[in-house]
Amino acid sequence: MNRSSTAKRRALASTVLCTALLTTGCATAESGSTGAAPTAGATTATPGVAPTRTVQAAVEATGRTTARTALRTELGTGAAPAHVISGKGAYDFARDRGTVSVGLATAARFEEVFAGGRVYVRGDAGDETMPWSCVDRDEVEARHILRAPANDPGYTLRQAAMGEKFEQVGEENLSGTPVTRYRGLLTHEALTLKMTKESRAKTDRMRDLLGGRIPATVEVWVNERNRAVQMRLSMKIEGTVSSVSTLTLTEPGTPVKVVVPSADAAESDASLLG
Repeated sequence: MNRSSTAKRRALASTVLCTALLTTGCATAESGSTGAAPTAGATTATPGVAPTRTVQAAVEATGRTTARTALRTELGTGAAPAHVISGKGAYDFARDRGTVSVGLATAARFEEVFAGGRVYVRGDAGDETMPWSCVDRDEVEARHILRAPANDPGYTLRQAAMGEKFEQVGEENLSGTPVTRYRGLLTHEALTLKMTKESRAKTDRMRDLLGGRIPATVEVWVNERNRAVQMRLSMKIEGTVSSVSTLTLTEPGTPVKVVVPSADAAESDASLLG
């Protein structure tokens, strides 16, 4: 591949990803959230050590298996409707590899492959088409609170495991499966996991302005096999900003097929997948 072709692909990758997928001001607004419906008789318990250990054990068990994944991130500012990023795929958490197809309303759609310590991405936004490009996963950092870099389901799982002071909310039904829902608080370390230096400084400043803690919660749904099957991480500051990220896991143990794109995928700037 000649130098001018590589430069053109990188420029296209930058334009498409930055304007169509990774910013919140370029999509048609959607509203609404998905989740489990409470059943009658749900109870609330006092936060304690036992619920926290239960959730951590369930998340760890999920981290040793595979699953189909569905993700949904809602980003909002002020009174404006939230912009929604959603996608589906399959992930092997134990081997840290998988696939996801993700999009921003009808404005853009991208395919991603996680394998061999790299993230591969291609997609379409409007009339623009981006061929396969790739970046080292260690270089991909978070730029927004509760926005998983590169739409990485493993990142959301790690954040959920960093919650504290969990309480049992009650027994529910999630897509026909009996589950128990727990609610806890997200630590500042979870909120700033793998954040860029600049974003971390802004988040630290927000914490200080809010009196020492950002109001962020984590909910985890645990099934009868003591596995985490859904996680929802939320931060809502009335009248200013909001971020809600939901990861739903189904078909545990399902085989995960990963096809690594061809070796000529162009190298991309890691910030594109932030």
